[in-house]
Amino acid sequence: MLNPEKQPRHTPSGEAHPPPLFRSEVLASKSAQWIGAIRLAQPISRSVIAFCSLAIASCLIMFMAFGSVTKKARISGITTPISGSLTISSLNAGVLVQNHVVEGQQVKAGQILFELSTERQGNNGEITELIGQQLGIRKQTLEGERATRVAQDSEKNRSINARMANLLMEAEQIDQELALAERRLSLAEKNRDKFDTLQTSGFVSSVQSQQKLEDVLDLTSRISTLKRSKVQLKSNQMSLESEKIDVAANHSSIMAQLRRAVASLDQEVAENQNRKTSLVVAQQDGIVTTVTYQPGQFVNAAQVLATLIPKNSASSASNELQVHLYAHSRTAGFIAPGQSVLIRYQAYPYQKFGLQRGTIIDVSKTPFAPNELPSNVASTILSNAQQNTIGVNPNEGVYRIKVKLDKQTIDTYGTKQALKPGMTLDADVQQDSRKIWEWIAEPLLAVTRR
Repeated sequence: MLNPEKQPRHTPSGEAHPPPLFRSEVLASKSAQWIGAIRLAQPISRSVIAFCSLAIASCLIMFMAFGSVTKKARISGITTPISGSLTISSLNAGVLVQNHVVEGQQVKAGQILFELSTERQGNNGEITELIGQQLGIRKQTLEGERATRVAQDSEKNRSINARMANLLMEAEQIDQELALAERRLSLAEKNRDKFDTLQTSGFVSSVQSQQKLEDVLDLTSRISTLKRSKVQLKSNQMSLESEKIDVAANHSSIMAQLRRAVASLDQEVAENQNRKTSLVVAQQDGIVTTVTYQPGQFVNAAQVLATLIPKNSASSASNELQVHLYAHSRTAGFIAPGQSVLIRYQAYPYQKFGLQRGTIIDVSKTPFAPNELPSNVASTILSNAQQNTIGVNPNEGVYRIKVKLDKQTIDTYGTKQALKPGMTLDADVQQDSRKIWEWIAEPLLAVTRR
């Protein structure tokens, strides 16, 4: 049988229409869906809500009653040997020519570590070289003057010695003449006495007797003249000896002056050579660490080139490191020995390698001015402090805090890396641990204490 719904419909005029595509029941059900389906809501039980609220309130109360918060102070610092370290710096500015050492090398006191070139250029070439040439000419002049003076004084001494020899010969001749004259005088006196006797007897005339007297007087005068000549020769000899002494003294004085001039000139040459090349040597025995410059780089005066660990601290017995923290006054108030420290080395990110631990063993009683600290330490600490603390005064004093490390190594990817001197770090000092309710009630407690 045909479904009456599917049979064609006829209009009053007798025309036939095709049947609908969907049944009327389907169309009726679709037209009522905008109202929505009927659902029955079942609310949460009040007892469940009350239990959950009570549990949450209990947890908050227990957290506030038994939970604690630790106050921390963030401070920057640096690792350093327990026995300290020395900074090696350049006295003059210049270009680093050669490094004679490498990190970790043991050195002796006085050993050359670095060589710097301090040459200066002028319009006519290197100023140091030109000064060296002028100093060389001056030194040649002084050497020539000294040689000339030596020759002149030698000639004077030879002349004096020759004159003294002539005087000695003259003195010997005078002595001989004087002896002969005295003998002749003795004979003349005897003849005079004989003639006086003969004159008294009338055998000779008075003229002849007077002639003999005149001979005696002539010889006496001759002897007096010879004696005066001998005295004059003695005086001349003494004058020559005095002149010889004066020449020797003058020679010694002038030679001393020339030696001082040459020594001063040698010093100028050494200083000029030092201005050309500056050598940095080790102050004492130890191990060189933290070499900061390489050949070809320009180095300012007083710039730190490396760090030297002295021999007494480079031994295995005292090779441990400790941390020096430098805290400003705003963070140093409650820091005391015995407090725990959490350390973050900048070379080893704590996100990967964790925090390291230590214990404060000493806090300085008075602050250090920034200019009292080593230049590399001061710059590092100030830079880190400005990053960690807003409004830090660069001229503000800092307190040094010594921290003993729990470990001298750090675990990195399954291996232990030894810590090195000079490593920068940030540290959190655990100052005060209180219950949460104490922190909440602190304002009220402070008011009651007042």
